[in-house]
Amino acid sequence: RAVVCRRSRRGACGVTIWSHAQQAAAGRRRLALWALCGVLPFLTLAYQICAKEAARGLAATPFGAAWIAALVRNPWAQALVGFEIVSFVAWMIVLAEMKLGAAFSLSALSYILVILASWTVFREPADIWQVLGGAAILAGVWMIGRDDLPTDKGA
Repeated sequence: RAVVCRRSRRGACGVTIWSHAQQAAAGRRRLALWALCGVLPFLTLAYQICAKEAARGLAATPFGAAWIAALVRNPWAQALVGFEIVSFVAWMIVLAEMKLGAAFSLSALSYILVILASWTVFREPADIWQVLGGAAILAGVWMIGRDDLPTDKGA
């Protein structure tokens, strides 16, 4: 391990080139994890939109071999599988580095995004109970995971 000494007036040495690199790398890793957690709700949203569109496309086909063939050819279903694979990989990366409570707390935004998409993209009716329920879910998950969020003192 390479050591670069910065001697103080007392002659103490303890700073390495690696310690600065490790601190910077830890900060970048924490930022990347937070960014990745921010992407996960949108991957979930994309998955749900693709699922809804695939279901719409298959609604007129009776379940059976023809339905499965139509599912395999459906571009929305193909995109859905792609989003699921990307989401799985992203989630494994996040969970390898973060506590589950903190990671799940950040991913809870997907509940609200799906409700918003149902109103705006699909023009599904909304009511006050959906809004209150979404807010309660977010508040509850935040309360569960708030103690697990990383701080500057250590993630």
